[in-house]
Amino acid sequence: MAMFAPAHPGELIKETIEGIKEETNSKLTLEDVAKGLLISRKTLSALINGKQKVTPEMALKLAKAFNTSADFWLRAQENFDLYAAKKKVDISKIRIFWSRSVAAL
Repeated sequence: MAMFAPAHPGELIKETIEGIKEETNSKLTLEDVAKGLLISRKTLSALINGKQKVTPEMALKLAKAFNTSADFWLRAQENFDLYAAKKKVDISKIRIFWSRSVAAL
């Protein structure tokens, strides 16, 4: 099965903000969101542009602000990071120390 490229959590944040703007017909700005998250606009911009990762602390803030769970944001970051690592890290020469047979499962 082909592996798809997961979105960076920043893309999800941007889409969420745009969705809120459309749904509420508001002029919600990045400054408004940054202030609501108690972070700087620079930090929010770095996150949205994929220059910064979602930390556990940020996940808690995003969960509260967007009525989601912190786990959702952390899993999104983890999925993004793992996909990037799989593209970058060559494991073909890694030594296997233990292998469980399928029958034992």
